[in-house]
Amino acid sequence: MNSKKIRTIGAVLLAVLVLVYVGYQGYLATHRSIQTETAMYGQVSDVLQAQSFIIRNEQVIDESANGVLSYRVADGTRVAQGGVIADVFSTEEDASAQRTIEQLDEEIEADRAAHGKNPLKLDEEIANLQALSQPADYFVANPSMLADQIYSAMEDVALGVNQNSFSQLTTWKESLLSALTRRQLITGEESAENLSQRISQLESQRSSLESQAGDSIGTISAPQAGYFISSVDGLESAVDVEDVENLTVAQVEELLSRDATRDSSAVGKICQDFNWYVACVFDEDDMVHLEGVDSVYLDIPFASTEQIPATVVARNYDKDSGDTAVVFQCSYMDSDIAAVRNEAVQVTVATYSGVLVNERALRFEDVEYTTTDEDGNPVTQVAENVRGVYVLYGGQLEFVQVFTDHSVNGYAICKTELSSEEQAALVTSSTIQLYDQVVVEGTDLYDGKVIS
Repeated sequence: MNSKKIRTIGAVLLAVLVLVYVGYQGYLATHRSIQTETAMYGQVSDVLQAQSFIIRNEQVIDESANGVLSYRVADGTRVAQGGVIADVFSTEEDASAQRTIEQLDEEIEADRAAHGKNPLKLDEEIANLQALSQPADYFVANPSMLADQIYSAMEDVALGVNQNSFSQLTTWKESLLSALTRRQLITGEESAENLSQRISQLESQRSSLESQAGDSIGTISAPQAGYFISSVDGLESAVDVEDVENLTVAQVEELLSRDATRDSSAVGKICQDFNWYVACVFDEDDMVHLEGVDSVYLDIPFASTEQIPATVVARNYDKDSGDTAVVFQCSYMDSDIAAVRNEAVQVTVATYSGVLVNERALRFEDVEYTTTDEDGNPVTQVAENVRGVYVLYGGQLEFVQVFTDHSVNGYAICKTELSSEEQAALVTSSTIQLYDQVVVEGTDLYDGKVIS
């Protein structure tokens, strides 16, 4: 082989080495040997999911009605013994006209029982509009005060929606509309004549409906005091509430397998007791979360937007399957919850707040630290298996000790404010802080390592 070929091969090899070196440096420049996540403050909930069977002390109302029913009370409404729950009309037209009047009343409802006031009906809205239409009402109004009222009403609506609290939405809506109407009157965007026209329309609509609605031919009364529920599913007597705390895993599973059978002839039912129950089956892994827990919150996603406070009243373990029948006692009731029977439920065992750290970042290291002896002389000691994380500070790794009592959904909830006992146990210069860059993936990690 001549020297020219040797030089050619050598040049090619050198070019390849240069390319490999440049590529490697480029990879190092764009790819770190570690991955980090920012430590953020957050709130996480320990949540279990299960299928549930709802148990109430229910009495079916079998009273026959020769006509068309128009209910006076909504599902979940508390009724007294002997109180009227429905009117009987001779024709569907009479009942329909009556229901339309009631729907109008509901649509213009401006105040809720939660505020300790009676709801506004059709007559009262007309009176309100008449008051608004009086010149003295809006000419003396304070525009800046109205602006505050508008912003306050908008804030109530926004907070209610964000918190899934819709029970007072109608009240907030009416407050907002009333304030906006007053502002329109002051600015000239709305006139008293327009309001008078609206009043005339409402009065005409009411008169027309009243002329169409015939008198009721009878009423249905509540046989017992309790919550009224219009639907009947045939499972009202499936469980005696006196035996609810003794339910076994097999019994709950059998209840969950039952199908509802609607009874169209029944008027409805009365839930007599203030308390009602939710029965579920949990496996051994789930029961670890419920250990020592007495109070929880229940969510029924497909039935209600409200979070329901509940108490654990029974834990009945089945040694053959390893599962446990758990019974929760509840007292909160509304129209949506009143109708549920066999529904998926989410059990919020607890909610924790703190700095969230990915569990992949947690490591156990031996930490050398300095303390003093009785004479005040420095003494070097080693703390073994200290739980902590590596944090990237200015291109350099530092191991910091963390203190956490709970881990949920793959994240440890770490403390930033330490108790006196935790401060005494701290062997690193600090603990984790908000916005720290925490190493979640990497090899050959050690305190003081420089990361380029």
